[in-house]
Amino acid sequence: MSISLYALFLGSSLYVLYRIRSGRKRQLPPGPKGWPILGNLLELRGDTPIWEIFDSMKDKYGPIVYMNLAGVNVVILNTKESANELMDRRSTNYSDRPKTIVGGYLGAFLALPLARYGKSWQTMRRASHSVLSLRATADYYPGQINEALILTHDLLHKTAPPMTSIQRTAASTMVSLCYARPPLRSDEPILQSLDEIAHRFGALLYPGAYLVEIFPVLDYFPQFMAKWKRDARKDYKKYTAFFQQCFEEALEHKEKASLSVKLAEEQITTGLTDLQKYWVAGTIYIAGFETTANMIAWLLHAMTIHPDVQRKAQEEIDRVVGRVRTPTFGDMEHLPYIRAVVKEVLRWQPAGPFGVPHVSDDWYEDYFIPKGTICISNVWSINRSSDTYGTDAHEFRPERFLNEDGTLLSDEDGHSAYGFGRRVCVGRHVADNSLFISIATILWALNIVPSADKDVLQHKTELRKDVFNPCPDFQSSFVPRFPEVEGILSSMRDEIVQF
Repeated sequence: MSISLYALFLGSSLYVLYRIRSGRKRQLPPGPKGWPILGNLLELRGDTPIWEIFDSMKDKYGPIVYMNLAGVNVVILNTKESANELMDRRSTNYSDRPKTIVGGYLGAFLALPLARYGKSWQTMRRASHSVLSLRATADYYPGQINEALILTHDLLHKTAPPMTSIQRTAASTMVSLCYARPPLRSDEPILQSLDEIAHRFGALLYPGAYLVEIFPVLDYFPQFMAKWKRDARKDYKKYTAFFQQCFEEALEHKEKASLSVKLAEEQITTGLTDLQKYWVAGTIYIAGFETTANMIAWLLHAMTIHPDVQRKAQEEIDRVVGRVRTPTFGDMEHLPYIRAVVKEVLRWQPAGPFGVPHVSDDWYEDYFIPKGTICISNVWSINRSSDTYGTDAHEFRPERFLNEDGTLLSDEDGHSAYGFGRRVCVGRHVADNSLFISIATILWALNIVPSADKDVLQHKTELRKDVFNPCPDFQSSFVPRFPEVEGILSSMRDEIVQF
């Protein structure tokens, strides 16, 4: 073959290959048409939660939906099959997080749930797993039991809204777990600070929350012209000082089991810098507070509007625990219905229904996912799939996690509330334990009834622009189940606080 013919053949082949690949690249997943420049960004405005907007697109566009948010490629995974295939089976390609400009100034590179995938994240993840593994969780049982008892006592005696006691308990549980500190009081300023920090980081992942993420050129503005930049840098210093102080105070009491002491002493954590240790403990503290408070609130709300479920759960507790003592973790294996209630609330109202976005460059079912695409597993839609959970998937029904003989289904979670792949929630075992002991103790002692003058049905607080599910806005009354309850709770609560 002559050189000219060879060149013609090679050029033609490359051209055909280019056209084929170019044509394939245009096969993006289906999705709504957008506006010039802004793309689909305007569709995310309004009072409807973003996860419900994504869910509504499933019927029209299918299980995988493409959106363009002012030039940012976003793919929404609305089914468990697509999320499992990409986030689990192809976890190598889907373990990174989106780069956020505000997060870079705020310290997201040190926050385990938000840090970019790489050696630093892997080191922090290994350290976190070593102190939050299923085997390690037993060390935190005493603190979780104590906080469940105090919460139950407060619900019975406090006149403030239940959410006040719930937030105190969630914060105090994580303070005990991470720093071995005594129970917090309801009036401590730290409670509001924790809530602000949690939602500050939660907003980083909400599309459109910060204008600079849509128009990165704004990052070149000097600090005196960019309030968001000044605030982020200021908050990073404030959060670091707070985490460092809590960590170092915990090390002064090494005789008390805590996550911080474990991080300081475990051989596997030697690869962490001191700064990383402060932030690993701190971000576990913050994430655990927000999700625990959210889920306890939804558990109590579910018991309020589903008295039949409450009655079945209490019958099981009476049969296993009796009324002489309070529930312990030794009862867990014998309380499958209570565990099913916990699983069901995590499915029905996940604390993070939006999921934490991943980043990838991949193909899926002939659809091209461009490099840098933000991939969101829409947990809200996945957890309410009629294909997986039946036609009543939108309803609260713990029995879906039980076999016909009343034993718990063998599926490890049965829901997707804790995420997928290598970025699955590292604290999921501790979270499950807190929810279990809290609801078991409350239902052992109290009947939960709706207040006569308050509509408790499916009403939520004001929606904030972040990735957390708003807590239910409800008022319930808490009544002792038997005469000895008040005396038992008061005695145990006083002993815990005095100790």
